Amino acid sequence: MTRIARRLLDWYSEHGRATLPWRVVRDPYYTLVSEFMLQQTQVDRVVPKFEAFVERFPTFDALANASTADVLRAWKGLGYNSRAVRLKRLAEAVIERYGGRMPQATDELLDLPGIGPYTASAVRAFAFNVDDLPVDTNVRRIAERVGSDLNPPRGKAHDWASALMDLGATVCKARAPSCLLCPLRGDCAWAPLAPDSSAPAQRRREDAVPFQKTARYARGRVIDRLRELPPGKRISFLDLHRDLEPLLPGRTVDDVRALVVALERDGLIARDGESLTLAD
Repeated sequence: MTRIARRLLDWYSEHGRATLPWRVVRDPYYTLVSEFMLQQTQVDRVVPKFEAFVERFPTFDALANASTADVLRAWKGLGYNSRAVRLKRLAEAVIERYGGRMPQATDELLDLPGIGPYTASAVRAFAFNVDDLPVDTNVRRIAERVGSDLNPPRGKAHDWASALMDLGATVCKARAPSCLLCPLRGDCAWAPLAPDSSAPAQRRREDAVPFQKTARYARGRVIDRLRELPPGKRISFLDLHRDLEPLLPGRTVDDVRALVVALERDGLIARDGESLTLAD
């Protein structure tokens, strides 16, 4: 094992987030649920949602056989609701093609809906401990700064990938990295040039659109309102617009209609004429 590997794995054993529920249980289903939830969502927000979700849908079979509406209700609070629909479709494919057992081979993983190169590597490393490395923005940043491809030591793929991601999230950050706390500082070509860790983060652009004005925010409010409907109940466009007016000021009925059309196209909403509900 190289010096870098020893230092990083020793650091992970002391400072890593090994108690995250999807790391404690090394299971392909847990890995996939966590990876879908962690897309653009912080770890602290994901943990309670993950635990509730896998309690409600503990296996590929349970998720595949659930209604889309129930899955969307369980997804509440995570945002990017289309991820829930893609995860359910993936579970259905695993049941149909592999009888509920996730494959290990990269080509078979990539052939499943909703899985790209990163997720395939994540399943191989985290669920099966196969010598693969999922490269996210944190891992890529460390590799660029250290000047190495950071391939995992044999048989250590799970802890290696976990360590790199934790290091990038907590120490080797994009802005204001804590170089003095980094176990790789002695092998990092970037460390001597690192900015002062006390320097303020770059100010947000003044012309940035407030989140409450974005389509993502509006889509989330539509889904939240439909989540509140009792199973089997529907709501009209006009009533939906009326209910959402306090949350989406300035949005017309046509604006809400356009949001609904897009959500229906993404498989999140079912529409029957002028009435709406979550997809079945």
